Amino acid sequence: MSAGAGILAEIGRRKRWEREILRDALRGNLRVDPASAWLPSEELRERARRYLRQGGTEGHRRPFAARLQDTDRLQVIAEIKRRSPSAGVLADWQAPEPLAERYQQDGAAAISVLTDAHFFDGRPSFLQRCRRVFDGPVLRKDFLDDEADLAISAAMEADAVLLIVSLLGPRTAELVKVARCYDLEVLVEVHDERELDLAMASAAPTIGINNRNLDDFSVELQRTEELAARIPTPVAVVSESGIRSSQDALRMRKAGADALLVGQGLAERGGAGLDEFRCIAPRGHRR
Repeated sequence: MSAGAGILAEIGRRKRWEREILRDALRGNLRVDPASAWLPSEELRERARRYLRQGGTEGHRRPFAARLQDTDRLQVIAEIKRRSPSAGVLADWQAPEPLAERYQQDGAAAISVLTDAHFFDGRPSFLQRCRRVFDGPVLRKDFLDDEADLAISAAMEADAVLLIVSLLGPRTAELVKVARCYDLEVLVEVHDERELDLAMASAAPTIGINNRNLDDFSVELQRTEELAARIPTPVAVVSESGIRSSQDALRMRKAGADALLVGQGLAERGGAGLDEFRCIAPRGHRR
């Protein structure tokens, strides 16, 4: 087993445990320290309980897919990220607001906030805090699996959520539908042709192509070049991972990307250099 596969298995085990604890907490049976870094606050849990009883919610979300599509310029989803299992510690900031404000000033179309505490040193509270200072849509990036996760995301005031096809498989379409009940847009992430077929069958308006192989963490930018050509033009395409320079950005734009999701490339510079990725160029042809 590769090191990457070992980390993914560990993430899976941890998330299953967290999800069991969260489900119990939503039933009023809290089995861990309420100050645990990964656990949503009681206020968020109560709001999520209400949403679950209602079977959804009508929130006031900021449009996500529409913000990414620009015929003249490649857009950027800038990530609020402190560490990752593959790269280790990327930044040592304590408050996410200054970074979100900088991304706002530098022209990010949206921001992505890591809420996983154990592996990425994120916090559920980071999303709400960033949304107060960032005017555009905010994406919750985590390993989401069921309706309770989506109810919590809505309680956090996320505008969109990441759904990872390699984790959800054929259940992807079901989770896309449930997300709509919670007034959440989705970024459905794929890495290969089989996953892309499932994403397109879900009628997701935004598809992310992860250039990183989640088994061994290798990065291949040609993954976007190979898959984007199969995605119909009305769907927004986001190229994720491995974009480190303006040359990489232009290459992804020519491949048909509407936007980039940039995490490590910005985190390592303290959030500086976003404009380098917002190249002015027409999007490459897609079907």
